[in-house]
Amino acid sequence: MKLGKFTGPPLLYAVASTTVGFSIYFSLGVIAGKGLGLTPLILLGAGLVFALTTMSYVEGGAMFRERGGSSTFARHAFNELISFIAGWAILIDYLIVIAAAAVSVAHYLTPISDSFSGGLPETVVAIAVIVAAGVMNVIGVTGRSRQGRLMLIALADLGLQLIVIVVGLVVVFDPSALTAEMNLFTSPSVDDIITAAVLSTIAFAGIEAASDLAPDLSFESKDLKRTISVATVLVPLFYAGIAVVALMAVPVEVTAGGAPMTALGTTYAEEPILGVVRSFEPSILSDGLQWLVVLLAVPVLFWAANTSMLGLSRHVYVLATNRQIPSLLGKLHRRKATPHVAIAIATLIAIALAIPGDIQLLAGIYAFGAILAIAIAHLSILRLRFTDPDHERPYRVPFNIKIAGRALPVPTLVAAVVSIAGWIAVIVLQDRAFWIGGSWMVLGLVGYVVYRKVIAGTTLTRRVTVPEHALKKEPVVPDLGAVLVPVFGDELDDDIVGTAGRLADAKVQPGESPPRVEILCVVEVPLSLPLDAELGSEVEQRAQRAVERGKEVAAEYESVEVTGECVRGRSVGEAIVRRASEGGFEAIVMGGEPPTKTRGGALLGGIGGARPKEIGPITEYVLTRAPCQVIVTAPPEPGSAQTLD
Repeated sequence: MKLGKFTGPPLLYAVASTTVGFSIYFSLGVIAGKGLGLTPLILLGAGLVFALTTMSYVEGGAMFRERGGSSTFARHAFNELISFIAGWAILIDYLIVIAAAAVSVAHYLTPISDSFSGGLPETVVAIAVIVAAGVMNVIGVTGRSRQGRLMLIALADLGLQLIVIVVGLVVVFDPSALTAEMNLFTSPSVDDIITAAVLSTIAFAGIEAASDLAPDLSFESKDLKRTISVATVLVPLFYAGIAVVALMAVPVEVTAGGAPMTALGTTYAEEPILGVVRSFEPSILSDGLQWLVVLLAVPVLFWAANTSMLGLSRHVYVLATNRQIPSLLGKLHRRKATPHVAIAIATLIAIALAIPGDIQLLAGIYAFGAILAIAIAHLSILRLRFTDPDHERPYRVPFNIKIAGRALPVPTLVAAVVSIAGWIAVIVLQDRAFWIGGSWMVLGLVGYVVYRKVIAGTTLTRRVTVPEHALKKEPVVPDLGAVLVPVFGDELDDDIVGTAGRLADAKVQPGESPPRVEILCVVEVPLSLPLDAELGSEVEQRAQRAVERGKEVAAEYESVEVTGECVRGRSVGEAIVRRASEGGFEAIVMGGEPPTKTRGGALLGGIGGARPKEIGPITEYVLTRAPCQVIVTAPPEPGSAQTLD
């Protein structure tokens, strides 16, 4: 199990655990504020659901080895529309993680100065963290070289949590504190218990980030099973252990108004772990642990924001390459190959989310998006057991039952039901989160429909991909042995044939067979006439002249073998695709739509706007149905040189 310096499944766990560890640093306060004395049980349940969810993600990630997590699973199980819904929900979750981590960093600096707990200092620190994460991802600092640091941070994080648990069990051990102010169904109420449970899904923050590493790792089935086993045991234990110590150190107390409350959900809502160690005695122990928390929690939180920005940038790239969002958003930096446009926009949105400093609202919005995406992931794994049962699965979720002749995993069934119920609970109980999260989803869906139907010119459910070189806005020079060049008898033919000749000639090596360029002109025959009907000598002659002219232009490249023919067809695009299939061509070179500002053009991944009637629809047909790569030459701007898209 080796891939460069990567360490396989342990790295997956490291990515997940850093963001899980991060979530504990602030989610504990949000959950305890609602769950009160039941918080340990709620977090134990969250840990168990996390383990079930991990199983589904590992099965899907190992099957397809593609980035995108839930969105990718849905693409293979359902269609592009469902995939986009999952992908768009994941995007807001990445933004929430970045914002929440940035806000928490400031509060975990309060041992240095109390001024970091609010006001301008908190805002400045949060913005600095987000901007730093954005810059590091644009310049590529978070690339493959990060795995050693990531493993170190994961171990330090787990070590800190273990220290807090062990020391806490020694110095504040008081089991009665957990139940002192607990009354069945009233303290906490049923609504509060459900709210705490759905807010605990912030603990799933590492799932998507880890799944994005699947294509980079080499592993065996036993490695995956071992990683799952470790996660299944450790995550619930650490969740419950931290919560038990926290509620004994900062117990639930009755306020002056008679309502039970813990300072974890109020005073220490943004820095609950710091609040726990501050409650330890003697003071020298408390002071020492506070500084240890500062030294370890701040890097963990910063790296969680950094890793989430990396996950977001990769996720945007996946959406862009599948034409689910405009290509401009996934545009890659020419030298760094990072989606800098997406990172810049994400930085601004994350700053806007962080400025209010409302951790509970952020957790609620996160729950809205996360539970939706996770529910789709579970449903995708279940559907794939029906639609693609023979696909290789290096890891299979265990404990299966037979339904309609297919083996369905019970853990995934249970997790799917729990996820759907949890999402409904968010809608019912979290008004602000529902309106913000719902608005985000509606905005995305409206944009998706407009982009796919109007700009990209395709259906809502069909998969259409954009190659990486298009996102880099760089010309591509493929290795061509046989090229088909459709011509139409107009002024663009010479440029198109010349482009094909240059591409073919550039790849000629001494001793190799010369590349072949075939000039093709299709004579379109109306359906009302037989395919061999007389169309008039002018039609036939015009087509033949176009072929002969194309052969003359291509013959200027002496190392290229040139052929040409005229064919008849009911549809020009269909005839081109058929000839490409029959002739075994490696590429089709043809003209594209002229520059336009009316429908987005290439920046939005569209097929163009105003354009010659004889080019646009044919080019679109060939692009979506060709059996080989299609190289589209862009007509030049008036007075400018021609370029190759």
